Amino acid sequence: MTNIKNDASPLYKAYPYLPKRIVTVLGLFCMKNPELASGVTEIRLRLGGALSLSVSDRNVTFDETGSVGRGHTECTQTDIDETADLLCGGSFHSHKDELESGYVSSGGAVRAGVSTYGTPGGSVWGVDGVCIRIPRDFCGCSLPLLQATGVCAMLICSPPGVGKTTLLRDIAYQLSDKYGLRTVVCDPKYELLPEKKPLLCDYICGKDKAAAIECATRCLSPQAIICDELGGEAEARAVLTAQSGGVPLIATAHADCPESMLRRPNLRLLYDHGVFEKYVFLSRNGREFGFDVRGGAL
Repeated sequence: MTNIKNDASPLYKAYPYLPKRIVTVLGLFCMKNPELASGVTEIRLRLGGALSLSVSDRNVTFDETGSVGRGHTECTQTDIDETADLLCGGSFHSHKDELESGYVSSGGAVRAGVSTYGTPGGSVWGVDGVCIRIPRDFCGCSLPLLQATGVCAMLICSPPGVGKTTLLRDIAYQLSDKYGLRTVVCDPKYELLPEKKPLLCDYICGKDKAAAIECATRCLSPQAIICDELGGEAEARAVLTAQSGGVPLIATAHADCPESMLRRPNLRLLYDHGVFEKYVFLSRNGREFGFDVRGGAL
């Protein structure tokens, strides 16, 4: 188990994308509950529902004085509209495709998932709720894993919210700055960008994963490729192409055990082709990672 404790509250990273009223309430919460604030991974706003924070597996609500257990802060239409406007940089239209896919990339490492109102054809006309994920850099949290596996083609699996993205961000640091490898990070949602860029990393941002993997393989001569949340058919085909070129891929996927991973057709395709040398099933206990490392034959 690897301790990933960080005592500084990360909430401030989301403040530029939140209305002043919500920032004030969060500031009061942080002052009254510093230990809880240090572990926040998500901020959730729901129209007519509660402002809440995700802390490990706990959903924390609080009143407008920041006090836990004394009621909740209700999110208004104005709160939701202002948050969506700030995330989109004042232009809903320029983020149309992202909104239809259920997220907004702010251009920095902050990522927001959105629940939306739309038409049967897919056009989004309103936002019902926002989930802002707080980027966390925990330097060295991936070292026990890399020491156990070496640098190899690896698929890291867990349910949502366990910490796959945090782990990948540190893996990019270690492959570049510790192992000295040219590393390409495929980052369509701008969620893997770190606060300080690794020395030997190249980032392909805003491009879909399949195209980014192909671009990395053909144009950037990487010694390792990193990609978050595999699952689509086009991505799987791109991974097969990259693997045939001998470039190790370290990727993540949503699955909580080998059986659930193998039930996903495109991940099963990669398994049947022997793409990954190691499978890692990630767990989290509070602020610690656990790694269940399996060989290529589950």
